[in-house]
Amino acid sequence: MSRFIHAVALFALGLPITALAQDTGRFDSNPFRGRHEIEISIGLLSGLSTTSEASVGGISTKATTTGFAGSLSYGYWFADEWAINLSVGVANADASTSVGGTGASVESAVVVPILVGVKYAPLGLAINEKLRPYAFASLGPHFGFASDVRAGVSTGTEPYTETALGSRLGFGMELLLGRRFTLGFAAGYRLVSDFGRRIGSEKNHSSPEFSLSLGIVIGSGQE
Repeated sequence: MSRFIHAVALFALGLPITALAQDTGRFDSNPFRGRHEIEISIGLLSGLSTTSEASVGGISTKATTTGFAGSLSYGYWFADEWAINLSVGVANADASTSVGGTGASVESAVVVPILVGVKYAPLGLAINEKLRPYAFASLGPHFGFASDVRAGVSTGTEPYTETALGSRLGFGMELLLGRRFTLGFAAGYRLVSDFGRRIGSEKNHSSPEFSLSLGIVIGSGQE
């Protein structure tokens, strides 16, 4: 958790400085329509961040679920208020170890979502020319990759993949930094159907989500 907080702090403090070093002209002199946006986001799935340890009958178990969420997305503004986007990311990472008299096992897992959706940023609700709220909705498959490595009386590796359908809904605020950069904060909910088999510690990876994002806007726009 401390590493996540440090990363968010560096992200929030360092990126605006870099952005403001660029052209700081009025963003609204160029319309959004017809522009492209590449966005990197990092965040936390609050319902999936846990660490637990247990020891029973000579068997010790430790499980860690990071709750980390990160993505790389591409968006196209087909109107000044509407964009369509495609994103690929990581929705959770999980690891657990078990040690007993007959051997040990290590399990690892990660969930990778591929989502298509829309972003709506109504100009009528903009606080000023630099700061405006937006809402988003996306849908797509979530691929769960898991591996169980065992050593002891029985030794082997069992990798497997599961697929579930998921959606991401929420809202955020976006700060325009010059003509080419955006800095945003978003809160929402990731709703995912159950995997057929457990991926990490859970079959269901639904959770509230909070994230920060940095976007680079390309193109001059269309009047």
